[in-house]
Amino acid sequence: MLKLESLWGEASQSRLHRSLIAAIARPGEVVDSVSWLGGRRAWLGVLATLADGGTTLHDLHGLIDERDWAMLGANRAGWGDAAFVLADAARAPADDLRLDRGSLIRPETGATLVLDCAQVGSGTGSEILRGPGVDGQRILRFDGIDPLWWRLREAHAGFPQGIDLVLCDARRIACIPRSTVLGGTTAGGGGR
Repeated sequence: MLKLESLWGEASQSRLHRSLIAAIARPGEVVDSVSWLGGRRAWLGVLATLADGGTTLHDLHGLIDERDWAMLGANRAGWGDAAFVLADAARAPADDLRLDRGSLIRPETGATLVLDCAQVGSGTGSEILRGPGVDGQRILRFDGIDPLWWRLREAHAGFPQGIDLVLCDARRIACIPRSTVLGGTTAGGGGR
């Protein structure tokens, strides 16, 4: 009999889904999901919650092993066509990396970029967030995000179009929807 890791179980999936919805509703607020991840990194919990046979996914830096690809069931796609893109945040994006930012008629088709970071919720780098779901402003701390990822997000901005970001470390997640305005990165936060 096949025994699934707890991450893939119904109870964990339900809890991860609620955690992700809470993080999306409150941009930059850090949600700890360690008890539902079964020892796996938070990005896999995010993708296990969001991806299925009807979605497309691109693994920019080869973080997903074949077993997890099979469990996710997502269709592989190029980075410009994928609904979800997973990347190692410590590695700078290529100069020509362009994600789907949706259209004015269908902005919801913009990509979600899931970044695997060294730390989310603590660290030497920070971003100031403003906009829907943020009371005034919120400071999100992090480590292990190459500064070019912030430039990539800015290059894809233009609400209602844009890309959504999900920052993940070993156990925590924080979301930055396309409607969130970033007020500037402080020093630090690069590299792992």
